[in-house]
Amino acid sequence: MTQMLLLQQAINTLLSVPNPKINACKGAVWKLLRDMHRSGTQAASKVEKLIEYLDRLINTGKDLEILGFTIEHIIIPTNMMLRRIPTSDREAAERIIRGYLAEEGEAGLKDVILMWDRIGERWCMEAERVVIVAGFRLLRETLDDLLRVNKLTRMDADQTLTAFVQGFERRLVRGVRPGRAGRSLEDVTGVILEHFGIENFVDAPEHIKAVFEVDKLIILPDGWRIGVSCKRTLRERWKQAASLNEQRLGEAKIKKTLHVITYTSDLTVSKIRAIGESKGVVYVPDDDHLLKNHESDPEVLGYIRPMSAFISDLKAASMQSG
Repeated sequence: MTQMLLLQQAINTLLSVPNPKINACKGAVWKLLRDMHRSGTQAASKVEKLIEYLDRLINTGKDLEILGFTIEHIIIPTNMMLRRIPTSDREAAERIIRGYLAEEGEAGLKDVILMWDRIGERWCMEAERVVIVAGFRLLRETLDDLLRVNKLTRMDADQTLTAFVQGFERRLVRGVRPGRAGRSLEDVTGVILEHFGIENFVDAPEHIKAVFEVDKLIILPDGWRIGVSCKRTLRERWKQAASLNEQRLGEAKIKKTLHVITYTSDLTVSKIRAIGESKGVVYVPDDDHLLKNHESDPEVLGYIRPMSAFISDLKAASMQSG
């Protein structure tokens, strides 16, 4: 934000002199932009593309003034507002989930994973709405002041407000929400384990997550580990979970991986078999058609299990040596 404020103030200063020379002003602004990032980095490359784009649009002092206005009244406030958006929905969902598990036990696993998403999503969306409405109102008041002195037209004001909302939403979609969704299911995994008295677990390091597709690691007495994940679906991740061999598992000291899945529309017998052959087990809702049709299938016997058996299976596996 400090850099954006410096940029906005620089534009105002450059335009404050009589008859400012637009090319000199643009050059000074572009230099400031470039100096904000180390040469050769990805950020610096993005800045060059931004400068190339803006250079074609800014041809007058008025154009540069609009850029300054955008930085002051849209970019800087948006950056500040994004810091107020919740990055985790754990607080909103945990109490309800623990209460539900206390009543339903292991039979409630499917429901709590779905509820965790819905409760958290609703709470976070409401928090987002409060922040964006406050920003919208502030910008509208600024634009109304300019309308009163005929500094812009109603169409200009409407387009600015629309662009503000679109830009804010785009940054939420690209940055905040995906990370929050991933952390959400990692959080519910921990809550489930804690509720059922499984305390010897840790968050999986990033390199373990990337290779083994697990969120948590259960530490066994002999030093081996069991990887655990709770997901809506496996999607393309099944390929990663199914490509593990004895050597890779042994190097990471991972005994097996357990995957709790709430939606099975993308699961097939061949995928389950491949995961099972890589020392993985898939847990699906007890009433799922895939489980009912294939639970006794010799091809996947032991590789697909009812979700209600997840905790007892995990506890049993934890008691066995590597």
